[in-house]
Amino acid sequence: MWMRMHRSCCRTTRRILAMADGYGHLTPEAHDTARLPDVERIAWMRRRWFMEYPRCRQVLDLMEEQLAGAGAVAAPNLLVWGDPGQGKTTILHRHLRQHPIVADLAAGIRRTPVVAVEMPPVCDVRWFYEALLAAIGTPPAATRSPVPRLADRVIQLYRMIGVRQILVDEAHNMLLGSVRQQRTMLAVIRHLSNTLQVPLALFGTRDAREALFHDRQLARRFRSVELPCWDPGPEFDTLVGSVLRWLPLRRPSVMTVRAVKALATHGDGVAATVFGTLAELGIHAIRSGEERITAADVLQHCQAPAPS
Repeated sequence: MWMRMHRSCCRTTRRILAMADGYGHLTPEAHDTARLPDVERIAWMRRRWFMEYPRCRQVLDLMEEQLAGAGAVAAPNLLVWGDPGQGKTTILHRHLRQHPIVADLAAGIRRTPVVAVEMPPVCDVRWFYEALLAAIGTPPAATRSPVPRLADRVIQLYRMIGVRQILVDEAHNMLLGSVRQQRTMLAVIRHLSNTLQVPLALFGTRDAREALFHDRQLARRFRSVELPCWDPGPEFDTLVGSVLRWLPLRRPSVMTVRAVKALATHGDGVAATVFGTLAELGIHAIRSGEERITAADVLQHCQAPAPS
């Protein structure tokens, strides 16, 4: 309770300071960045940054629920799917950062609550097991074994270091193989979940959903959450407003209904395109000295022909 009150007081103090120096239009976090030199603010906008929105929060909350229920006989699994650029990998890494490795000095091991791997670019079981071992720092020499031994090694090590959740990115790569290979990979996933009694969270495109449905027994144990492309509407208006308050520009940006609608339809409503467009316009605003994004900037950018 005291810690929550302390954090609340800190946020309130930062907000008051931000309003005092003319940065009241920004979030408290962006306020500090706005005071940096131009070159550092531009570098900040160019890096991969995380913007939370309701559907994203839903996925993060579901993954937290998975962790809380780890060890159940039928661990609940999760499939997060959507078009490329909708932030699936960003959400995965956000969750991973929130559950870092913890050194257990007494046991002489590194407790690893969450492990993340990327599905191989081909439907190959050996490659997948090797990726699971590499994700926890197992030396490559230890992976030169028959597949059954690799599977036993994964189970043994994951139990020893206390893995409670496995995240699999690019899950749609399960389709990059024959029907037999796909079924074998799905059987491996089912075996991991059953044997380790840890929940899985798969991230991929619509193809990942189709691949999972090939195994009806496994599919029944997955909750499916879509990250849809953005359409004009109140939820998108809120998202744009949040991004504008997050970008470290020293003057308030002003949008119109027409500009926000153009932003939603630009790039087919892909989240990465929306964020990238606003970041690009923010960089231009810094360089020009305007220090804000205007509706005219958005309309001009969205209506400009794509480079050939």
